Amino acid sequence: MVKKIITLMLVLTLVSSPVEASAKTYTSKTDVYNIIKKNLISHEENFSITMDSEVMDAIGRNTDIFSKVAAIDSAKTAKDGDYLRLSVSSWRAGWRWSSGGGSATLSFSADYKTSLQQEKAVDTKVKSIVKSLKLEGKSDYAKVKAIHDYIINNTSYDESLEKHSAYNALIDKSAVCEGYTLAAYRLFTEAGISNRVITGYAGGDSHAWNIVKVKGKWYNIDLTWDDPVTNTGKPMLTYDYFLKNSKDFSDHSRDSIYKTQAFVKKYPIASESYKKK
Repeated sequence: MVKKIITLMLVLTLVSSPVEASAKTYTSKTDVYNIIKKNLISHEENFSITMDSEVMDAIGRNTDIFSKVAAIDSAKTAKDGDYLRLSVSSWRAGWRWSSGGGSATLSFSADYKTSLQQEKAVDTKVKSIVKSLKLEGKSDYAKVKAIHDYIINNTSYDESLEKHSAYNALIDKSAVCEGYTLAAYRLFTEAGISNRVITGYAGGDSHAWNIVKVKGKWYNIDLTWDDPVTNTGKPMLTYDYFLKNSKDFSDHSRDSIYKTQAFVKKYPIASESYKKK
C-alpha cells in the first residue's frame, strides 16, 4: 500500500486572439482524444491540437480531458488505458480560439513518471520475461500464477515510497504498489490475460491492485500484499490476495469510478475465490 502521488490539473487559458496556423484542423472529438493519447504515449511534454468550434464545444472547456483520454483502451497497445492513467503525474490544458470563432486550439502539457527511454526498456523487458516464463499454451491460471510469482520473487517493496512505475518494478526491482500493479498489467496483457488496474484504499491508505480474468471469470489480485515486508527482512511469497472474490478481499475498497453500475456489470467479480492449485 502507498499513497498515490498523482496530480491532475486543468488550467484554462481563454484568449480571444487569433490562433496560429495548424497542420490539421480536427472535426471529430474522437480524433482529438486519440491524438492526445498518441502524444501522451510518446511522452510529449507540450503539444497543441486545432479543432473546429463544434468539437471544442463537444469536448467542453472545463472537462477533465485526461480522464476521457485515459478511458480509451485499445487492444493494439498495453500503454493506454489504465497504464497511461497511472503513468502521467500531472497535466495542464488551455484553450485559444480564432477571432472569427470558427476554430480553437487546445494546448496540452504533461509530466511523466518515466522517460520514453525507460518505457522502451520496459517494452523489451516485458517481452523477455514472458518469453522466459514459457507461457505459450499454458492455462490462464498458470499464466497469472507465473507472472504473480515472478514479480514477487524479483521485486522488493520500496519503503522510501518514491518508486511508482513498471520500470521501477521490472528494471530497478523495487517499487510501491503502483509499480507492482503496472508491471503486472503489462505482463498480464503481453501474456494474453485480460486485466484492469484498480485504485482505492487498503489498510487505511491509498492503494492499487489488479483484477484478472481466468476461465471466463474476474478475480481480485494484489501482488503487493502478497509480497509482505517482514520484520526480519526475509522475502516472502504468499497467496493471501491471489484470485479472490469480493468477500475475501473485503479489506480493499475501490475508488468510486470502479464501483459504478456500468463498471461492475462489465467486470463482475466471481462469487467464489479461485482454488489455488
